[in-house]
Amino acid sequence: MTKNRRVTIKVNNDLDMYFRKLASSKLLFTKGWYSKAIEEAMKLWIENEEKY
Repeated sequence: MTKNRRVTIKVNNDLDMYFRKLASSKLLFTKGWYSKAIEEAMKLWIENEEKY
């Protein structure tokens, strides 16, 4: 089991609100939903970047 890291970031408010809206509708506000959504987005970004 890997350790989790707390990260503080700054993002555009409109982008964050739209992301939260989509993520919450998919993950239904389950425990840790925002962290799970961010991890999924990061993994997808990495996969996309590794294709090139």
